[in-house]
Amino acid sequence: MKLTRILLTFALPATLLLSNPSVADNERGFFAGIGASAINADDEKSYDGADLWIAELMAGYKYNSFLGGEVRYGTSLGADTVFLDGEDTIEVDMDINHYRAIYYRAEATNQHGRFYGLLGYVDLDYRLENTDFSADGFSWGVGFGWFVAPKLNLNFEYKNLLDVDDQDFTSISVNLDYRF
Repeated sequence: MKLTRILLTFALPATLLLSNPSVADNERGFFAGIGASAINADDEKSYDGADLWIAELMAGYKYNSFLGGEVRYGTSLGADTVFLDGEDTIEVDMDINHYRAIYYRAEATNQHGRFYGLLGYVDLDYRLENTDFSADGFSWGVGFGWFVAPKLNLNFEYKNLLDVDDQDFTSISVNLDYRF
């Protein structure tokens, strides 16, 4: 159900972006960007639904108009209160210390914007009250963006940032990137 809703959310923008003939858009070269993400953190065994905010930096290289790679770094913009499940429910603060990611990026472009997919690996460090935790694993996402200026792009993304064991970190992001 969740995946179907995600696919429907991105089906219309993808159709619009892919319906026009493809044109060159900074086909090769480096790019860098900045953004913000709303992350929903959930652990079926321990806690439910922390809503966290992070700031992101990204840098990458586009091999051609369809393929590229990028690295990302994100850090917390604030904590949220979660309730730990157990014999007694305990209220604690949760915060993401930082995350690091590397992504393979495939995209399709036209004269209005782009639709892209991300596949990669994430290392995420977070804190529950005064205890630090670390998790890492496979990450994927989809996004679409518009050309704001010849080298400036506004992007919206959905990422399954990390899904290991019973922990699930999903995010919705907005970012700007500049193509050199």
